[in-house]
Amino acid sequence: MVDFDVAIVGGGMIGLATACGLYQQGMKIAIISDNHQLYRELDEHQVEIRASAINYASQKYFQQIGIWNDLLASNRVQPFDSIDVQEVDGFASLNEHSVAYPHSHLGYIIENQLIQNTLYHKLAEQKQVHFFYQKVTDLFFSSDRGFIQLANGNQIAAKLIIAADGANSFIRQQQKIKMFTQPYKHHAIIATVRTEIAHQACAKQIFYPQGIIAFLPLWKSNESCLVWSTNPQNANRLVGLTNDEFNYQLNQIVEHYTGQCELISERYTFPLIARYCVNTVKSRLILIGDAAHTIHPLAGQGANLGFQDSKQLIDLINSHYIEHHDIGLSRYYRYYQLNRHKDTLIMMAAMKGIQDIFNGNNPIKNVTRGVGMNAINRLDCLKKQIIKYAME
Repeated sequence: MVDFDVAIVGGGMIGLATACGLYQQGMKIAIISDNHQLYRELDEHQVEIRASAINYASQKYFQQIGIWNDLLASNRVQPFDSIDVQEVDGFASLNEHSVAYPHSHLGYIIENQLIQNTLYHKLAEQKQVHFFYQKVTDLFFSSDRGFIQLANGNQIAAKLIIAADGANSFIRQQQKIKMFTQPYKHHAIIATVRTEIAHQACAKQIFYPQGIIAFLPLWKSNESCLVWSTNPQNANRLVGLTNDEFNYQLNQIVEHYTGQCELISERYTFPLIARYCVNTVKSRLILIGDAAHTIHPLAGQGANLGFQDSKQLIDLINSHYIEHHDIGLSRYYRYYQLNRHKDTLIMMAAMKGIQDIFNGNNPIKNVTRGVGMNAINRLDCLKKQIIKYAME
């Protein structure tokens, strides 16, 4: 049995970022993942399908854990300076530019694999960080340790276990931690598209009666990450079309805003479900990221919520570790849990409200959302407060 200060289950962006924030204090860290390919070489000419909108708070966190300059050096980080929200067959609109804010950009679109590669590079150089490429088969606790049983028969002990193993978290299920779920009744299709009109560092969202289509600008001037949210039947139909048929369906909705739009990657689809854990903190166990909550990708805040889980948690763990406290005691994390609940619930309520008001083609709802969004667009103080909250 090997003993660690912290064991992190999950080798995705949130888990690796958490490890990056902890090893700097000299802690001995275990990272456990059944994915043997945490690092994957990127094609220098081709963008990745999955990307995240990184806000100012997450960018500051990347600086804190020492990966921001490495990300910039890749020349694959795309700042976005403006947002443009439009409604098809309606008059609701909202737009904003970074010149109205103290930051140079509203955010950054970064490929998930680039973030993961950069984190992995940083951690692979650290002697006190150890990777275990195994499935977790069991988890149990004593008064002063948590114990992780691996599929190969080995066992890991740690003062604190952090579950960052995703929306279908084995740790959460094994510990029978209750999660509230509410399907959004939408599936998301993600892909990479090339648009006739250059994105000009603008993140676009187009609402239409059957769903939402978002374009996240990538590091190539005419390429964007497409996130198309629509009802499950329509999503499955769209994924089953040929590329030409898919392009035709997409252009029927968005050509006015993007020019001719062309699919240049595979398409993936997955159900959108709101998930929320009330009890993310137990003695010697904390759930973070998608293991603790998932939200609609409407405003691109899912990854940012996870990174803020990670940032606030590592700050707390580091402060107690420096004071030689037992970092596994749950009483140290009560305020952390309450604070993360507040941010998560606010974001979940906002995403659900926006989706509901744009869902369908009810005439009364059409007028309400048009008047409401246009009023927000004209009221600079209110608009800035809303966007500032999403940024920070």
